[in-house]
Parts: sequence; structure tokens; C-alpha cells
Amino acid sequence: MMRAPMTSKQSQRGAIRGDGITLLVAGVALGGLLVYSATSGYALPFWPAMAVIGVNLFAAGRLAWTVIKAKKNR
Repeated sequence: MMRAPMTSKQSQRGAIRGDGITLLVAGVALGGLLVYSATSGYALPFWPAMAVIGVNLFAAGRLAWTVIKAKKNR
């Protein structure tokens, strides 16, 4: 018995989207920087922290934009 190929909607059902993964990874990176700063006694490295914050803001904006577009298309 041969199955029909999966459509785009079927393959995305239940899968973690790229927006969520980006937010998760950037959040873990920021948490790691904060833990490193707290345990080592050194100040938080400015540019790596700014890069992680920028990625978080970009991913959150992209996720919000996707949700807004999806709600309009309903």
C-alpha cells in the first residue's frame, strides 16, 4: 500500500517551528552569559550580550508578525 506524499500543512503539524527554536537558543545563550557573569565575577561581555538580545528581539518580532498574518488570513 503506497501513501500519498505529505502536504506542507501535514508536515508542519506538531513540529517545532524555526521561530520558536531561535527564541529558545537565544534565551539559553543569554542565560549562559548571565550565569557566566555571576559565577566568574567578570562583567557581562557587552557585544555578545547585545548580539543575543538583538536575535531575541528579531525572532520575537518575526513570531508576532507571523501570528498577526495568520489571524488576518482566517
